[in-house]
Amino acid sequence: MVLCLIALPIFAVLSIFSAKYRKLTLESLDCVFRTATFRKCRSGLDDRIKSSLTGKVMRVSPKTAGFIYNNYKILSWIILIIFVWSIYGTSVGLYNYAKYGSCNGPVDTGFCMFDPAGTNTKTSEIDTYRQSEIILPTLEENDPIIGNKNAKLTIIEFGCYACPYTEKAEPIVKEVLDYYRGKVNFQFKTFYIPHHNLSFQSALAVNCAQEQGGYLEYHKILFENQETLKFEDLSLLAGKIGMNTTKFDECMSTQKYKDEVQSDTLMGLHAGVRGTPTFFIGNNTLVGPRPFRTFKAFIDKELKQ
Repeated sequence: MVLCLIALPIFAVLSIFSAKYRKLTLESLDCVFRTATFRKCRSGLDDRIKSSLTGKVMRVSPKTAGFIYNNYKILSWIILIIFVWSIYGTSVGLYNYAKYGSCNGPVDTGFCMFDPAGTNTKTSEIDTYRQSEIILPTLEENDPIIGNKNAKLTIIEFGCYACPYTEKAEPIVKEVLDYYRGKVNFQFKTFYIPHHNLSFQSALAVNCAQEQGGYLEYHKILFENQETLKFEDLSLLAGKIGMNTTKFDECMSTQKYKDEVQSDTLMGLHAGVRGTPTFFIGNNTLVGPRPFRTFKAFIDKELKQ
């Protein structure tokens, strides 16, 4: 009966492609059903599998075949436990992937068999990060808001203007803002990655743009030009959206907002951020450019409170 449980789904799938497995599928189903209703299995399928298996192994190793024959029931239960555990693990992975865009849940960015390329979970990671007690980030009045300032829920995002995965999340952020129509907004905190070219300089630049009231336009144009961005482009882009480039250049040359950039990054480290983008939705954390459905699940939960 034990192997009948394992054989049933296997034969059921194979029977789709070959008629010879349909009879075996019915035998397996009958055996499982009779056992579940406390009746003896009549098909003898278990015994046939046992005889076939040991016969094939006998040709290679009689000693191994004898071991299998004598310990058949124990081995069958071990195989069943592994099979059930595999089904459970796959089911959990499918549930997590459907809800979070990753087999491993909202935070873990490890390998996922349903997303082997890591499309939804890749981040630009910092080389060293704090392993201290987690302190959730807080909203700051001096950091600008993207969206309706009076929204019920503010999502804090730690991102890097030189990070391709932060850029990939931008359309999802826009989709969230459009869908919730004033109920949700974002506060973007710069988290610079030392090994990313212009990460720190871009963080300084966006603060200099904010000083002149051009934060949102500059935030957008930095991501639009991310792939080809050079240091001299930081000033050119500022001028392109109508900012005073003399004031902007002076702000950049003095690194006026160096402390602000370092403060935001330090806040992220204390909050457990080790890569960008990382989002904080209430007490929940999402790592990577997760699909819209993942954001929606957490946002809906927060808005109901």
